Parts: sequence; C-alpha cells; structure tokens
Amino acid sequence: MASQQAQGALGVLGGAVLEKGARGGWGTRYLTLQVGDEIPDFSADSSVGKFTYHDMVDGVWSVLVTFPGDREAVATTEMGQLSKLRDEFEARNVRVMGVSCNTKYRHREWIAAVEDIEGCKVAFPLISDADAEISAKLGLVKHDWKKRNFPSAKAALVPATLVVICDIDKRVRLTMQYPTTTGRNFYEVLRAVDTVQLSLFHQVATPANWNQGEDVFIGPKLSRVAAQSAFPKGMVEQRPWYRTTPQPDIFG
Repeated sequence: MASQQAQGALGVLGGAVLEKGARGGWGTRYLTLQVGDEIPDFSADSSVGKFTYHDMVDGVWSVLVTFPGDREAVATTEMGQLSKLRDEFEARNVRVMGVSCNTKYRHREWIAAVEDIEGCKVAFPLISDADAEISAKLGLVKHDWKKRNFPSAKAALVPATLVVICDIDKRVRLTMQYPTTTGRNFYEVLRAVDTVQLSLFHQVATPANWNQGEDVFIGPKLSRVAAQSAFPKGMVEQRPWYRTTPQPDIFG
C-alpha cells in the first residue's frame, strides 16, 4: 500500500499521506487519484457561490475538470466545448464541475470572456482554488514542494490538467491527465462515460475505438449459459475469452 511504501508515513486519509520528515516534523503529501478511490471532499467558493463538493455531486455521476488558471487560450476553448455539450452530459446523469487556480472574481471575468469568444453560456460551476489546495488533493501539486523551496503550493503546480469521472457513490471510475498545451477532446470524455456506465450496469467491456451502438465483449467470468441468459440479443464466440454481443441498454 502507498502508506507502507512511503518511508515514515503514518497513513493515508482522503488521498493524503501524513509523513514524517527527515528532521522529525510531520507534513502532508497528496497521492495521485486511483480508480476506486472516493473523490476528496472539500468546501469551496465558486462562480455560483459556496458549497461542499460531495453535496454538489450527491446522487449523480460527475466529471471534474481542472484548468491551470483563468484567461488561458486552450482552457477557454475547453470551457466552451464543455458548455456546448451540456445536454449530452445531462442525458447521462452527469454533473460537470470545473476547478481553476484563481479567485471567483477572476472566474467571473474569464467566464464572460469565454461566453463572448465561444458564443455560448458557461453551464457549470467553476470552483475557486486560488491557493491550489484542492489541486494538491487531486495530485496536481508536487508533493515535495516545501522541501524544494517552492514559495507556495500554487507555484508547485504540475503542468497538467485532469479529468475525473466518478459514479453516484463518488468513487473514481476513470482519470485522464493531459499536458496543459493539449486541449482535451470532450467527445472522448462522453465516450468514456458511456463505457464506464455500461460496464458498471452489465458484465461487459468495450473494445478499442468503441462507440455507442457497437458490439461489446462479454465478461470472462460469465459461463456460456449465463451469458446466453444475460444477453438475449445473442453472442458470437471466437474464443472462450473473446465473446461479443450487441450493446445492451446502458441502464438495463
């Protein structure tokens, strides 16, 4: 486990390790989110007011999208694309949340610019993370920034952006990390949501480059008899471990 691997670590809590340093002092370092983890909770201010993150995503799937800062050209196009896909996310019972390392006042200025440039209404909250504390919990700050004499956590931000897909139990189902110079493809995020939801509700997996409506693989743990019962649309077996069936409805 991570807490056993970290020398002098006391334990892991909410993605954080309490670790004893070489001089005997205790400090916190944050780990990269893993599939199956609970997304960290935090109280935050945002472009739409204050809230607790877990309360905002209670009972829905969520996509958390981080941005390196406001008034960034790449991030501006991403904000616009996310907003234009609002109906697609809502159809999947997904709530989109953004995090950017600036104040809510800067957020509002940036949102106005996004709406002007991209010709759309920004359709999701943008969380204020001016001190990069939330980014640290998400694993986007160099964990040893104090030892390396960075003046602040914000100065030690990793040059990367993150997408985190969580289920209704707030468990991480998928993460994507990109360099800040690469704009993200949110059609791929929608595709990822589809595959994760499908595999959660049915014992199936999706092949490379899969899209909605295409055949899927039947889970290897299902016997042939059980598979025939579970997938009435039929199945094709090329190998005992390579069985396909028409895509079932995502929510069964």
